[in-house]
Amino acid sequence: MSQPTRNQSLLVRVIAVLTVLAGIGFAAGLLATPSLNAASRLVPLTFASPPVGNPQLSLQKTVDNNSPAPGDQINYTLSYSNTQPGAQAFNVKLFDFLPAGAQFLSSNPPATVYPNGILLFTVPSIGPGTANSTVTVQVRVPAGHTQMTNHALVMADGVTPTVTSLLTNIVRPSSDWLRLVKTGPSVVLTNGQLVYNLQATNLGNAVFIDVTVVDVLPGGLPLVGASPQPDSVALPMVRWSLGSLNPAETKTIVITTTAPSTTGIITNSAVANAWQNVMTQTLFSTQVVNTGAILQVAKTGSAPVVRVGETLVYTLRYENIGNQTATSVRLTDTLPSGLTVIGVSQPPVSQTAQQLIWDLGTLTAGQAGQIVITTTVGGPWGRTLLNVADITGQPGSFAGNAELSTTIPFAQLLLPIITRNATP
Repeated sequence: MSQPTRNQSLLVRVIAVLTVLAGIGFAAGLLATPSLNAASRLVPLTFASPPVGNPQLSLQKTVDNNSPAPGDQINYTLSYSNTQPGAQAFNVKLFDFLPAGAQFLSSNPPATVYPNGILLFTVPSIGPGTANSTVTVQVRVPAGHTQMTNHALVMADGVTPTVTSLLTNIVRPSSDWLRLVKTGPSVVLTNGQLVYNLQATNLGNAVFIDVTVVDVLPGGLPLVGASPQPDSVALPMVRWSLGSLNPAETKTIVITTTAPSTTGIITNSAVANAWQNVMTQTLFSTQVVNTGAILQVAKTGSAPVVRVGETLVYTLRYENIGNQTATSVRLTDTLPSGLTVIGVSQPPVSQTAQQLIWDLGTLTAGQAGQIVITTTVGGPWGRTLLNVADITGQPGSFAGNAELSTTIPFAQLLLPIITRNATP
């Protein structure tokens, strides 16, 4: 059972128990003092004070930031009152059940703090007026959660308790997300082979567990093959359980299908999810044509994560997957800043610090080739390298594009371990 579910179950139990105790007259004494030691558990018994009139309790909860990020400090405000003029309630207790994982920082007025994030505020009475009384609670937003649910309860002797809840969404920074990227040909021939690549990457600093990916193939397309093998296939949905994903780790899924026999646009969608992580999705559209010169480029790197000073090798693979010849073919690779080119398997016709250009001439249908670029990594730590490749041909041909992201982690300072001999 998840922590939020346990809190909700606890709330239900607390309401039931406290209502009974209030009815028989000793809830105040039982809950007024936390159990610090054996002696303090012997709480003196107090008797209920019957209400004056028919008081009705009201309780509202607000927060000063509706979309906090992990680590932010937020302030809850609880407002409670008697809504029946002339009535009065005694031995008033306000319970605040903090969200799972939230760190309690302070409250005004001071609260009695119980385990599991339960706070208790007490006042002798409210009424006979209907003015609001307020308390504020400051907490720190937890990491690893997408939402916080806060419950609160107000009760008094002989009065029906009132409950309220507040749901707050936590904004996860992009650096803490599970990223899902889908690639494939932007143009394909009718009835031709269509290969999609899905990459799930952990951009956070903690291990993601129970990572799942679901791909939704365009309607009517068959699943010809997949690597790794999916856990379940219920077309158009195909599902994989990828297990754990370490920080900066990437896992790749390759899906092979067959393009439809009719021309048009088809769209493939996919979603990825992990325990305590926001679900992410990606879309990829492909144009299906009967004829044409279709240029395609794919890019791979020697490692998904590199460090400053290391070597990073890019491999560009290009091909004319159409059924017509492509002419005036030009391949352009735009490198991210901070990389220094130290070797190219095929000399470019033009080269600057960040861009290399090759004139490939003519590519017949099915003709392919590759270029290898060797670089060294410079620049600052803690960033993402984005490499973009484009291939174009004569007017009327279909151009291709590929992008590849490589992570440079934050630098780590390793201090030496110094040992000294003990003094005799």
